[in-house]
Amino acid sequence: MTRLSVGAFYQPHLAESILASADHIDHLALADPPRHDDLSWPNIQQRFTLLLHDFLGQLSEPFTSTQLIRARDLVQRYRSPWAAEHLQRIHPTGNKDNGRPDFSFDYVFPPLYTDDLLHDYVHNIRVLQEYVGVPVAIEPIPTVLQLDVPQFTEAEFFHRLCDESGCCLILDIPHAVLSAATYGRDVRSFLLDLPLHRVIEIHVAGLAFNADLHRPWIAPVLPDKDILGVTDFAVARTPALRAITFDAFSPTLQAETFFEGVRLLWERFGCPAHGF
Repeated sequence: MTRLSVGAFYQPHLAESILASADHIDHLALADPPRHDDLSWPNIQQRFTLLLHDFLGQLSEPFTSTQLIRARDLVQRYRSPWAAEHLQRIHPTGNKDNGRPDFSFDYVFPPLYTDDLLHDYVHNIRVLQEYVGVPVAIEPIPTVLQLDVPQFTEAEFFHRLCDESGCCLILDIPHAVLSAATYGRDVRSFLLDLPLHRVIEIHVAGLAFNADLHRPWIAPVLPDKDILGVTDFAVARTPALRAITFDAFSPTLQAETFFEGVRLLWERFGCPAHGF
């Protein structure tokens, strides 16, 4: 049995510092392909296990051949043990031509947990998984709004999704905290309803008050003791867990925050587990 892999999302502006601290980082998750001007990338690619967390396609819609080829190329390029994707319904949008920044509604409006959408997700996950040749790991996104329409519970939906598609799960602790608060539930009770036996990676980061939403939201900050306590609870109940990732992703992320986040996870969870 090997040690649980501890890592973080790759931050290109911190690349040299990350390489200098490579003995304390097992893996790096990549949300974007490496830039052409990233001179550190060859050494990063050689030194670390890389986890694919890029946008691969809209799982509620059929994949194009271009999307599938790109997904397989990224898996092979990174030698990633799995391919991760959010369970999202709305495409990221924006118009760079008029000078406006890209924006996205993905996290604010998660998909409805309905039977017809379940059918679409199951089919498309199977297609993606077969094409890329590695497990697909699905990350639930936080529920902020509740609509008065017939739906499965989130737990029922993900149990069926995993059973019918064969996918694995990524458990994002801040996401779970936000969803549980929306449902008016204790987060530990909420977690126990999920198919924790299918979780292979856990994401951990902090929450900060968001003025637009008027509530705490995901932020590139350190996890507090409550988040770490929930993470302890989850790690003890995820028998297939292989990796835990500090999920702070921002071009303005400071090196101190990055390395302190990794240190917190390394000291707390760098213990025997299945690993890669």
